[in-house]
Amino acid sequence: MANALPQLDFMQAVKLAWSRVKEMTGRSRRSEFWWAMLALGVGGFILGLIPFIGPILQFATWIIAAPLMIRRLHDTGKGPGLVYAYLIIAAAVMIFALVVKNTHSLGLLATFATLSTIAAIAELVIGIILIVFCVQDSDPKTNQFGPSPKYVDGPAPENPAQ
Repeated sequence: MANALPQLDFMQAVKLAWSRVKEMTGRSRRSEFWWAMLALGVGGFILGLIPFIGPILQFATWIIAAPLMIRRLHDTGKGPGLVYAYLIIAAAVMIFALVVKNTHSLGLLATFATLSTIAAIAELVIGIILIVFCVQDSDPKTNQFGPSPKYVDGPAPENPAQ
């Protein structure tokens, strides 16, 4: 019989997520994902306020969050393709925005403004799909990405962060 481990608290989740910042394999449960994303979101917002380099630093927080999001998708039995698509489109939106801001040609401006709008809509749609997938409960059984970090057979261990 599978028993659910208690949720991770904020510090446990952030420490666990940071210790696995380069890991794109395995699984991460919801509490690890959402607490760490809260910390990254607040950090990204603050970094985004820095003139000139803020947007680049803000995008860097998404690069840091990508392995966590991939592990979260793994926990629900899904692959990483949507995360990669989201990051590529987000980078394209940033590049298109820079081109639009710095161009003086009306034809080029119209082309890149249209591309930027299409990419931003695609980014929004993929972002919503990712949120829906990330709120799903863990797959209680071992899947192709490994054993469940939330559900264990037998009695639950004392320290769920390990």
